[in-house]
Amino acid sequence: MAYGNGSQEFVWGSELEGHGVMSTFDTIVGISIWMLASLAVVIGIINLCVIKKLTIFHNSFGAFWVSRTIGELGSNIVHVVYSAPTTVFQPKNIPPTFGITIFMIGYFFAAESCIMHQFVSANRMLAVCAPLKYNSMFNRKVTRNCIIFAWTAVSILMSLYILIPCQIIGYSPKYYEYVYIRCDGSDQDSSFIGSIINRGCTAMCTVSLINDCVTFGRIIQIKLTRSKDAQDEHFRRNVRFFAQTAVQNVTMMGTLAIISIVNNRNSGQTGWNIAAFESVILTHVNNGLALILFNPEVRRLFIGKTKSENSTAVEQIAVDQTTIGMVPDDNVQ
Repeated sequence: MAYGNGSQEFVWGSELEGHGVMSTFDTIVGISIWMLASLAVVIGIINLCVIKKLTIFHNSFGAFWVSRTIGELGSNIVHVVYSAPTTVFQPKNIPPTFGITIFMIGYFFAAESCIMHQFVSANRMLAVCAPLKYNSMFNRKVTRNCIIFAWTAVSILMSLYILIPCQIIGYSPKYYEYVYIRCDGSDQDSSFIGSIINRGCTAMCTVSLINDCVTFGRIIQIKLTRSKDAQDEHFRRNVRFFAQTAVQNVTMMGTLAIISIVNNRNSGQTGWNIAAFESVILTHVNNGLALILFNPEVRRLFIGKTKSENSTAVEQIAVDQTTIGMVPDDNVQ
């Protein structure tokens, strides 16, 4: 049970206060959060600029990636502005509404990015396994509706923390994590809404891993039975897009496993709390880096390729696709 000022009087929201005294360990943890979150923000902005610049991402895959990146940016900006500084300075008398608001904003964006990643994974599976159906399945209307669904679903889920009694969570600088706020007279040590959302994200990511296995199997089949198609630039690009998504699924599963273990409890071990909180940020860093590392078009952009050179490359891809009868990605206009 949470109490304040060393007395036996219950103080609601005291979990979200700092120690009141800075320590070397708090400073190290806070600075690490700030550095990782700042890196994630910078990489996220770079991703948005790259997608705007390169026409190969002007399709449903790129639209889903943009929506997910916006979610990651929102999640990490609150860490730069609030989570990291309060962890370093450990202020004692923080109004609970501050930590709760930070959780509602940060988790809202993080959950949206989680949902959007499932659409990214499904998008790649269909592009590789059923290219002839890709344009009809992921046309402009479907793409827009998927994005609207993700943001709407997260809005509804996050409202449950407030609407259902004794479910509220907030950021705690002394626990280095989003933690459950106990209610007076209750022995409940976690939010069951939070547990449902955490395990729901884990289940969705598991489905994405299954999608990845199906996609990988299809890639192997094409390479073994259709060597000409396997050398096509469009197919190879789809494989690269799949690879970057698959790598992200693996790291996300590890992160969600840790989050499910901690489950926003304030009685957990410090190491687990830090791992749960910072692994989410690391996943966002990994997601952003994947776009850069797996795509030579992006790397060429960084080393000074001109717009005309990139446009020529894309036009050549389109010619190759027409030659072998493959269907290119749809343009989301």
